[in-house]
Amino acid sequence: MPTVRSFEKPFELVDYTEELNLIPNTWGLINELGIFRSEPVAQHSITIESKAGTLGVITDQVRGARNLVNRDEVAALRSFAIPHFPLDDAVSPQDLQGKRAYGTADQAETEAAVIARKLARIRMNHAVTMETARAFAITNGAVYAPNGTVVGNYYSDFGVTRREVDFVLGTAGTDVIAKAEEVIAHIQDNILSGESVTSVVALCSPAFFGKLIAQAGIKEAYKFYTSTQEPLRQRLGSGLFRRFEHGGVEFIEYRGSYNGVPLIPANDAYFVPRGTADMFISYFSPANKFSHVNTLGEEAYAFSYRDSKDEKIELQTEHNALHLIRRPAAVVRGFTSN
Repeated sequence: MPTVRSFEKPFELVDYTEELNLIPNTWGLINELGIFRSEPVAQHSITIESKAGTLGVITDQVRGARNLVNRDEVAALRSFAIPHFPLDDAVSPQDLQGKRAYGTADQAETEAAVIARKLARIRMNHAVTMETARAFAITNGAVYAPNGTVVGNYYSDFGVTRREVDFVLGTAGTDVIAKAEEVIAHIQDNILSGESVTSVVALCSPAFFGKLIAQAGIKEAYKFYTSTQEPLRQRLGSGLFRRFEHGGVEFIEYRGSYNGVPLIPANDAYFVPRGTADMFISYFSPANKFSHVNTLGEEAYAFSYRDSKDEKIELQTEHNALHLIRRPAAVVRGFTSN
């Protein structure tokens, strides 16, 4: 612990403790669940060719008759533009001149430390944006572009309707397991990728999760849910999320919010499958620089430029990402009407 001169009483010394940084929570549950697979692309838009295959039972015919004809698959092309998310900053001499380095008694601030601190905060903002965009895709079934530079709705574009199940958690007699089975059955019937769903996760708003564990049929199960040997139920891990496995579903309380807006709307829960590689994909396109034209995109970019007058170091960052739900019919909205 360094000792420095008091600012209030110049002739006295005080102990200078470690700095206090007030940093907003960075909720990263969806990013850490790993349901979105990253795929780099070389262009600023993607085109998906989907084929609706048909299967039918072959009926018997009199020998020699050949009147049954196989049906071709129906193909469709859909294109989506990839949104652009830039965030810039700059370092000026005033950021260093006469400034003491954080956590030291008398060492001067350094250019490298200031740049690293700014880039770390910028990188955190990009991660927050990615989490928000993925949550928006799950809850709204749409492209996240709040300024409207890109528009797209996966339900209307793929011609499907989102399934919604009312869990009626305010009613003591509600069979929650039957509701969960209804959700699981719908996901299994609509995954349509030939993959095996390993589990189903419900991203729950605090209100939904609170009503779930207080529901008469669930209360005892939650009470005796193993906690001493199961750290998942403890408030551990990223974001301190409470979790509860019941009826074949892992319910997770997600308190994530930004600017006062919760990522999961109140009284809602969104059920998504895990173990699929073809359903949730994040497409990353290249940076808007000549040196990156037609190259495969990366998750984020950072560039620094010192101006010719030696008066400023410009920091430019960006990420270009589309978080696509390729099979939106397999995402189920759960809610409770009471």
